[in-house]
Amino acid sequence: MKISFFIRASFTAVALIVLTCMSAVEVNAETAKHEIDKLVDAMMDKDPSTAGMIAAAEEGEKKWDAELNKYYRLLSENFDKETRAALKKAQLAWIAFRDAEFALIAAAYSKKEGTMYRVIAAGARLEVVKKRALELKLLYEEHFSEK
Repeated sequence: MKISFFIRASFTAVALIVLTCMSAVEVNAETAKHEIDKLVDAMMDKDPSTAGMIAAAEEGEKKWDAELNKYYRLLSENFDKETRAALKKAQLAWIAFRDAEFALIAAAYSKKEGTMYRVIAAGARLEVVKKRALELKLLYEEHFSEK
């Protein structure tokens, strides 16, 4: 009976890691090597302990949040009044989504046994913020970049 529990727990952990990695695959090759990702990877390499990996993910989340705010500000400065209002409405809705998503992540992973779930939860939070930052960056580039 204990063996089947460990097999199930191991399978669940692998499935969660694969799902977390799959969301990273959605990001194009250019952003996969973003400086923030490199920083998080370097921090995790330097301190691969549970606490070190959580700290790296939390630092990555902060950096991606700053990137998100940078592109929100750029969009706000460049859009006309009507589009700026639509951007603000969308961002407020996203903030509500983010908060609900963070609550789900906390609820889902806080009940799991094993320190790896704390790392997975921190990584999941990072991905939520990173995805929005990249969406705003793409929106900015599509409208205002000379690329």
